[in-house]
Amino acid sequence: MAEVIRAIVDDGEYLESAAGYAKNIITCFARFNGQSVGIIANQPKFMAGVLDINASRKAARFVRFCDAFNIPIVTLVDVPGFLPGTTQEYGGVITHGAKLLFAYCEATVPKITVTLRKAYGGAYIVMSS
Repeated sequence: MAEVIRAIVDDGEYLESAAGYAKNIITCFARFNGQSVGIIANQPKFMAGVLDINASRKAARFVRFCDAFNIPIVTLVDVPGFLPGTTQEYGGVITHGAKLLFAYCEATVPKITVTLRKAYGGAYIVMSS
């Protein structure tokens, strides 16, 4: 996914936010034609890019940050769904996924979503579809 981001942003440069946390989703700042944007992208190289609790929290916080500072959001979707399992279910994966959906819905900045390969189920809806 990093190659895709490098290919579409100005000079191939971007600043990743919280790179070591929830590696299955990328949150970064970049420029398109000189305009600052926030990019949220699933990372299929790590856990196939599924949404889990940590990824949902990371993305929701980033959406809220971009909205607070009037930074447009570009979402690159390649998501197979939510991570299954009792640990995730007991931890509230659906609740955290809903927080991400709510953050996208409440954001007043321009939002563009690009589906790159796969986008299934509720995770597709949550990723600003």
